[in-house]
Amino acid sequence: MVAIYPRQSLFKKDSLSIDQQIERCVHLCESNGWEYKIYDKDRGFSGKDLNRPSFREMMDDVRAGLIEKIVCYKLDRISRNISDFSQLLVELQSYHCEVVSISENFDTSSPIGRAMVYICMVFAQMERETISGRVLDNYYYRTKLGFWGGGKAPYGYRLARMEYQGKQHTILEPNPETAEVVRNIYQWYVEPQGSASRILEKLNQELRIPSYSGSLWTSRVLMDILSKPLYAPNDMAMYHYLKAEGAEILNDPAEFDGNLSIDVYGKKDKNLSKHKRCRSISDMYCNISYHKAIIDSALWIRVQNKRKLLLHRPGRAGTGKNSYFTGLMRCANCGCGVSYTNSHGTQGYYICSNRKNRGWNSCPVPPASKKRYDPIILDSIIRHYADPEVRGTLDQVKLTHTQPLAPKEQLRRNTIQQRIAAIETELHNLVSSIAQGGPAMARYLNARLEELDQEKSGLLKELRDLEEQGFLNDSRLQVLLQICERIDSIPNILNGNDFDDIRRTCALLVKDIFFQADGSVEISYTI
Repeated sequence: MVAIYPRQSLFKKDSLSIDQQIERCVHLCESNGWEYKIYDKDRGFSGKDLNRPSFREMMDDVRAGLIEKIVCYKLDRISRNISDFSQLLVELQSYHCEVVSISENFDTSSPIGRAMVYICMVFAQMERETISGRVLDNYYYRTKLGFWGGGKAPYGYRLARMEYQGKQHTILEPNPETAEVVRNIYQWYVEPQGSASRILEKLNQELRIPSYSGSLWTSRVLMDILSKPLYAPNDMAMYHYLKAEGAEILNDPAEFDGNLSIDVYGKKDKNLSKHKRCRSISDMYCNISYHKAIIDSALWIRVQNKRKLLLHRPGRAGTGKNSYFTGLMRCANCGCGVSYTNSHGTQGYYICSNRKNRGWNSCPVPPASKKRYDPIILDSIIRHYADPEVRGTLDQVKLTHTQPLAPKEQLRRNTIQQRIAAIETELHNLVSSIAQGGPAMARYLNARLEELDQEKSGLLKELRDLEEQGFLNDSRLQVLLQICERIDSIPNILNGNDFDDIRRTCALLVKDIFFQADGSVEISYTI
């Protein structure tokens, strides 16, 4: 039997479609009286490798002895990689299977025919690499100008066209339906109990909102949305955040006015991972993009801070099944951890790890009975978070969180940050000039340095005053908001019977529990 193999990676006006390739191959088979089978599922697959569904199916039939010839329109339909094709020819010869190219008319059963095939494959691979290079160059050119580089739009956006210097370019524009889902995802995540698993449950089970592909949401897709800077505006808050992360920003700080958005793309090092999600911001390029943001920069940065907080949270804290305080307990004398130990016939006790491992004389802090100290510690936590001063501090956190800066103050803050960035650039240039200039120039430049330094100090003070009016902008906010949510239910939780809930609440409310040599306990609280 003869196998007919067509392939087309992209539809182009000047290329032969799969149906046209099949028609010509079928004509050859019927004119020679050959029985044939068509393998035509590889629409949209590149010839850079052999990992294609129809091709794999065809090769399975070759190995089963069902195929005597493979007929294709051109050899590059089978592969555009010299190494792959040469290995394929060797394998086909071992199964006595020939390759027939309609347009090139080569006979792979003869040495001359095989040599001509290899020569053609050299040019096919060169053409593929040239096309790939042009596509990559165009991608970087478009994104550097602020247009969409290519591919489908990210969730929350749709593709649109805009004219630039007489040419049409592709940009992103918010999709009203999915953009609202993106806003909700970000808001849900920064809630005190917000997490990827809770959001997935809400999207897949409660609201039944399909993902981009129409299937169920996965944690990878969700976290990809929560990490993309392109959902945030091009303001100075984003500029400073991305700079701190090591981003190579191609735009001047004066362009970060908050009216457009940002795109992080590509890779500086060609040897880096292929997938964006495996690269850090410092490994990619960053510039302003011609599309509108979906969320504000404050929300985006809060999400990133919470992600970092969860990522770097100590893995062992609160994982024990015998004590509410596993991972929190410390010896006040030697600083070692305090662990739970269960002796036969007792309910267990807490003991300094140093004393336990090196002998009773190595640390003066005595063992503490779990039965006695658990109620003491829990009661101390309840009383601390019932204190009016602590509650007042938490109320202030909620107030500042729910009352962000007004638009006028936000604009002023962005303007100040832009000016500070410009001053820092000028200061850097002046220092370089002083090193190269003479004494007279140095006196003039030093005066300018002092003037800029005074201006910067005044701007920083004004910026701090504005920040005090706005919201907390660090990962600590997430922890404090979780405490705010639980503050009224702390007594019920800690006096209840749900071990896991008590353990999680203690890990939230307490930083350290220190056991003293005199038998007392000192607790360091989150707030």
